[in-house]
Amino acid sequence: MNQFKDIFTGKKKSEYKRAVTVQKCMRAGGKHNDLENVGRTGRHHTFFEMLGNFSFGDYFKEEAITYGWDWVTRVLKLPVDRLYATVYEDDDDAFRLWEKLAPELRNGRILRFGKKDNYWSMGDIGPNGPCSEIHFDRGKEYSCGKPTCTVNCDCERYVEIWNLVFMQFNTKPDGTIESLPKPSVDTGAGLERITTIMQSVPSNYETDVFWDILVHISQLSGKNYSPCEQGVSHRVIADHLRALTFCIADGAGLSNEGRGYVLRRILRRAARHGRLLDLHEPFIYKLVPTLVGMMGNVYPEIAKRQSHIENVIRAEEESFGRTLDNGLELFEDIARKVSAAGSNVIAGEEIFKLYDTYGFPVDLTEVMAEERGLKLDMTGFEQAMGHQQESSRASAQFRDMETQWFFDGIQKSIRMGSISISRTTEFVRSSFDVEAMILGADNYMYHKKQYLAIITDKSPFYAEAGGQISDIGSIEFEDYKLLVTHLIDIEGSRAHIVHDPGIANARERLKDKSITLKVDKRYRWDIMRNHTATHLLHAALRKVLGEHVHQSGSYVGPDKLRFDFAHFKPMTPDEIARVEKMVNEKILEGKEVHTDADVDIETAKKSGAMAIFGEKYGSKVRVVSVDDFSKELCGGTHVENVSQIGPFIITLETGIAAGIRRIEAITGRAALEKIQAQKATVTELSRMLNRPEEEIKKAVEESQERLSELQKENKKLKSEKFAGGKVSIGQEKDIGSMKFRFHNFGNVETEEMAGWVDSGKSANSPVITAAIGNINGKATFMASSSPTAKVDIGKFSKEILGKFGGRGGGKENFAQGTVPADIDPDQFFKEFENKLKETLKV
Repeated sequence: MNQFKDIFTGKKKSEYKRAVTVQKCMRAGGKHNDLENVGRTGRHHTFFEMLGNFSFGDYFKEEAITYGWDWVTRVLKLPVDRLYATVYEDDDDAFRLWEKLAPELRNGRILRFGKKDNYWSMGDIGPNGPCSEIHFDRGKEYSCGKPTCTVNCDCERYVEIWNLVFMQFNTKPDGTIESLPKPSVDTGAGLERITTIMQSVPSNYETDVFWDILVHISQLSGKNYSPCEQGVSHRVIADHLRALTFCIADGAGLSNEGRGYVLRRILRRAARHGRLLDLHEPFIYKLVPTLVGMMGNVYPEIAKRQSHIENVIRAEEESFGRTLDNGLELFEDIARKVSAAGSNVIAGEEIFKLYDTYGFPVDLTEVMAEERGLKLDMTGFEQAMGHQQESSRASAQFRDMETQWFFDGIQKSIRMGSISISRTTEFVRSSFDVEAMILGADNYMYHKKQYLAIITDKSPFYAEAGGQISDIGSIEFEDYKLLVTHLIDIEGSRAHIVHDPGIANARERLKDKSITLKVDKRYRWDIMRNHTATHLLHAALRKVLGEHVHQSGSYVGPDKLRFDFAHFKPMTPDEIARVEKMVNEKILEGKEVHTDADVDIETAKKSGAMAIFGEKYGSKVRVVSVDDFSKELCGGTHVENVSQIGPFIITLETGIAAGIRRIEAITGRAALEKIQAQKATVTELSRMLNRPEEEIKKAVEESQERLSELQKENKKLKSEKFAGGKVSIGQEKDIGSMKFRFHNFGNVETEEMAGWVDSGKSANSPVITAAIGNINGKATFMASSSPTAKVDIGKFSKEILGKFGGRGGGKENFAQGTVPADIDPDQFFKEFENKLKETLKV
């Protein structure tokens, strides 16, 4: 019901009083998280389809109960003697209505429950109200057997199939509860649960919604599905496949933050359960065609993007497979050390290392720990996680905190009556300068600085939305010229945040005052160029890479544009060049940018206009198009003709999540500056190489070839420097008939030390050579053994390095490794000598 929140609270008017929905739902985080129950029960899922009907101030409790009872008894024809109704403990109205409308339930099957079971809220703040649920008794065979087993028991006997929420209240940010303007209704009925009842099967997973997937998993694993505990892995994989497929189809990627991390965690849980079924190679992606065959006709987006979905899942499986193997080895090492120390708790830092370095979700580590009888230090893990997040996001968080602070402050001013708003702010898109009247103003102190929030009846300033950042500019009145630092949209009103110049009694003095608002034209033009270029880029990417490309995020500012999009692999240099050329050619055509305002959203979509996943749209939208090349729903600001964009240059193409790529580009003045800088560089290179500009590339290639030849010659000379005993360095000792040569090189290059060590390999007599040196800041060890020495120097070195805290090894005639930076070379070589004597029994 999130999309209807503002309608329930009265902030937004709906064009209709009733609605019926079938929604794709994802539940894997937050207040209503079912993730831990998925697979262990037959009714919990991360992805599910929710049926619902809504009333926006139209019908209320009586009609909602009537519709619900009529549908389950007359349409679904469920046996009345197996149905129960529950109401909130204080909701006498709902209780009486059930007795009136469903007299068959008067025999003790209308039950009262408390807030935990029969009161619904969307979170700590927002709409809420008592609810009434319809439950179905599946029979004693599904009971837990406890004498107390009844409706709302955690077992599988009594299943909630419909929840009727009576939206009556709204919890505000300060915790106060107010009545909604008009009591409304929000109902929800899970399609999977209803299907289970209708098909008379043990759980949702045995319905035709899941069965073909379970069969396919069984075929891949060679292990038959069981509705009991043995089938948990089958169920987890089947559920998570659906969640991954639908979310990736809708533009989500897999990453280490936000929704991307939720999806990555889901995939890795599925992969982990695959291993429990002996599926050690990527397999989840192979299940996608089965799901598409089952649901692609109802949700064509998963069929249209099937190839992309498979590629994203497969790439992530392969990546996790590599990290999982390394991580499992590390986990076993950690577990052994914990047990050897007589403990049963894995330290938080070790958990974080598994998470941060090897990509292990904590719940996966917890499962493996439980298998070994170990527990996790979650407090330590959260501290380690907090330190990382604090250091990596400090600057971004500060900006978010600042904006949020002003938003909360203005909300409080409105609640307290400090700012009284009589109407919303009109956005004057076509002008840079606007005469406006102040509707309200208030003072704020933030980080020891005074600010002033000014709300006007109209404004030329664009407030950040849809990836486009806010405008900057000034507010002028009397002798004041105040620079606008922030723009906050709240409840349809636009607040302009400026530094307070010390206006006494600003709240009263500025009310209804006429002022001039001026947008920074240069700044806005740079943004408009980048925004229209983003639309052209999107269209060009779809033409070059395929129609699976769709926007996953964006940034449109004056400095650059950033465009995140669904694609499963890095773009090639040729693809990048083709996209850049296509956009520039379209700019050169000089086509007008056409805007249609107040278009019905369904009409817009049918015309081919692209909607962006994650954006909220009303029933009326703006459609921005360029010829027949690009058409998108967009509320941002744009140039009037594409020729006004100027040059378009792609500066970056990279990956930000599994299945999500990012392009950054510049246009207009920034692009011209880059072109001029590059031209200056080319001119200077031409002068330095003493070659005309058209021959620079060839001249650089020739220089590289010559440099490569000189480097090879230099390495050869260094490696031969000590070969053949021509240069006498180091020390030499006799150990029986064998010679032991050793030397501490100090700072040295690889070729020099390796050349000296290698010279001992080809000796005709028994020779062991060992060296320590600092190579590129790293304490390095090398050793060699001649054929007649009859010492496996690889094994020998591994053992002695371990004694000194080093690591390494090698073949019979050559070994290398690392040693601690503070090692005592004399002590090391003495121990090396003693070990040789012991080995040779001298």
